[in-house]
Amino acid sequence: MNNNFEKDLADGHKGEKAVRHFVESVMGLQFKKFNDNAYFDILFQNPYEDPVTFEVKSDYFEKDWDKGGSGNMAIEYKCRGKPSGIRKTKATYFAYYFPNLSSKQLWIIRVEDLKKLIKDNNFSRVSGGETYYDSDDKVAKMFLFNRFDQKEHFDVYTWDGRGWIDD
Repeated sequence: MNNNFEKDLADGHKGEKAVRHFVESVMGLQFKKFNDNAYFDILFQNPYEDPVTFEVKSDYFEKDWDKGGSGNMAIEYKCRGKPSGIRKTKATYFAYYFPNLSSKQLWIIRVEDLKKLIKDNNFSRVSGGETYYDSDDKVAKMFLFNRFDQKEHFDVYTWDGRGWIDD
């Protein structure tokens, strides 16, 4: 997290491009467009099939364990006092991208399954991101959990330099 909206936005777009590559090469779906509202980030649709949408979170903060990584995953639900992230998305899938692990990873879960996972657990709620202009309060609210404790709920893929491998 950069605490700089423009830099965070650029980093987010890099993550969306990585997810686009994954979906086209592994799932065989045709890219239609990147979206610029809170309902989804990417739209795919093959002829004669229903559209498939992705919400994408790129976590540039997380590192490998031996480099000080936390093992955590943060799912935003509110920003600047309004529903956002998991509470606003209408996407089919939620993709969580970790580009700074030694082997880039992509964790994917259906949005309805992620919402159920959150509902069924008492995950910590934390604040993060940039601060309001007139205080030290953080603007974003997130559910925080150890991703390894919840790995069974996700499809996890690792980039090996040539392609995405199913963990």
